[in-house]
Amino acid sequence: MSTSNMSTYRQGHDPSVTYNHTLRTAEVEGAFVIPHIKPEFKILDVGCGPGTITTGFAKYVPQGSVTGIDLTDEVLGQAEAHLAQQSPKISNVKFEKGNVLDGLHFEDGEFDLVFCSQVLIHIPDPVSALREMKRVCKSKTGLICAREGDWPFRYVPYSPGLQVFHRYFYEMINGKAPSSIAQPDQPPFAPGHKGGSLVHVHARQAGFDPSRIEKGGKVTIYGTESERRQYATSMINRMEKGGHNEKYVQKLGATEEQLNEIAQAWKEWADDVDGWHAIMHCETICRN
Repeated sequence: MSTSNMSTYRQGHDPSVTYNHTLRTAEVEGAFVIPHIKPEFKILDVGCGPGTITTGFAKYVPQGSVTGIDLTDEVLGQAEAHLAQQSPKISNVKFEKGNVLDGLHFEDGEFDLVFCSQVLIHIPDPVSALREMKRVCKSKTGLICAREGDWPFRYVPYSPGLQVFHRYFYEMINGKAPSSIAQPDQPPFAPGHKGGSLVHVHARQAGFDPSRIEKGGKVTIYGTESERRQYATSMINRMEKGGHNEKYVQKLGATEEQLNEIAQAWKEWADDVDGWHAIMHCETICRN
């Protein structure tokens, strides 16, 4: 695979990072897509991660197939392991290494539906990615579907430690954050921002007809005690086991004091009976 346009997933694929990804399902992340799927569809899942959504689509295309692509052997190994654990065995799913920015090896119009979830926000050139997804999708009848989180994330309470986390997390994905990142009521748009609310704009720039772009969205809430503890633990594990601490320090200039402040803030948020966290997901369907 060429590395001329090599895209990287800056959060990495350590199991402490992909743990949250393994909780994603076709029935939740792909709920807006499922009504459009026909049994004979060929589906491409771009940025498939550990493969739980990819394998979840399989039951909806018994006469078709699902192909998942991602960047590294590490995460594709996790996807293959997940596929091997399915019972009954799934025979219409496969995983391959592929980078949408380098150009995919698939033929023009090879797929009926191209899907991605939480992928375009991590790609340095989402317009080029959507253009390539458009190419491999059938003209006139094909669907390109994206579900992408948007900024700002919402926290209650929005403690100083979570504000520090929010800024560094944003910068790891989008680059330098503006000062408004610490203000929960102001969208932290900055040059290079790739939030889900801009997917339809990027799609238009990629050549899709705006009149054939459908825009929707849903919100994921973490509010119960068990939801808070699970989410906070996963965030702390990402920092301490998944290499995020090192990235915050080496790439973004965080201090050891700030890292400790972030970890303590997550623990306090998980224990807080008023603790609440929301992420808006923008769901976009582009008709080719």
